[in-house]
Amino acid sequence: MLTLDLPITPYWLNLPRGVRVEIKPVTTAVMAAAQAAAARNLGALRAIEPDLDPDMSRGLAFAFLVKALARHAVTAWEGVGDTAGKPLPLSPDAVERLMDMDDIAAAFWDRATAPVATVAAEGNG
Repeated sequence: MLTLDLPITPYWLNLPRGVRVEIKPVTTAVMAAAQAAAARNLGALRAIEPDLDPDMSRGLAFAFLVKALARHAVTAWEGVGDTAGKPLPLSPDAVERLMDMDDIAAAFWDRATAPVATVAAEGNG
């Protein structure tokens, strides 16, 4: 039997370096939107650079996906500031810049997708 135990309201994720982000649940719609944006970005890059290294292409595909997921899911944050230490307002561009930090992006991906992965690992998926 499927255990339907996925979040339905926004919740907070603790990320490295004292950063916290509040996210909407990663629903089918949110993930599909992120995948579409990532595919569009990678397609545009391949049009400009048709001989893109396959390893770099895979890396960029994941980076585009994480950034798009964060852009569609993050609704608030704490612990993110500018160079003067002043809290930085949440914006799509700032969220993408945050996801350029490898440790932040990896932790965000793992924690944001964990509820669905947990259901699948339990044999519910």
